Order: sequence, then structure tokens, then C-alpha cells
Amino acid sequence: MKAEDLATLVRSRAGDAPVTLGLILGSGLGHLAQAVDGVAVPYGELPGFPHAGVSGHNPNLVVGDLEGVRVAVFGGRAHYYEAAIRRRCGCRWRC
Repeated sequence: MKAEDLATLVRSRAGDAPVTLGLILGSGLGHLAQAVDGVAVPYGELPGFPHAGVSGHNPNLVVGDLEGVRVAVFGGRAHYYEAAIRRRCGCRWRC
């Protein structure tokens, strides 16, 4: 699935309001995702999106408001050392 298609899917669940800040959380920071007043989309429902396999990560994308700021919070990330991920690490992200 292309990035544009994933964005459309997320917008269909979380709304079209622009996100001001994106966060990728690591272990022990799950409380930040829980503090967001918004919608959680499990990574498993995002076709082609790599799953965070490390214990302590909450594999959800949460989009909503945190302290008055519209955020997109990734509750963990896939790590290069995870065997299934190494095959996919060729993608590039542009902010």
C-alpha cells in the first residue's frame, strides 16, 4: 500500500484536521499515547505497516489532541534487528 493510501485510511478514522506534531515513542513512554484524546489505529490495521515487536511498545497510531496540540503518536517502531523488518528497511521517510 502506498503512503497516500495509508494517509487516506488514517484520515477516514481520525479526521482531516492537520497534525502539528508527530512522535515515535520508545519503551516506557506509552503513557504519552494514553494521554492523547483521540483515535487509536492498531498497526495491524495499517496494511504493510511494520509492527513494533519489542516488549513495552504499544503498537498503535494514536491521532488526536495532547495538551491542546494535534498530534500523531506512534506507540513504538519496528527495529532493524528484527528479522522480518530487515527486508523492508529500504523505505525512506520524508518529513
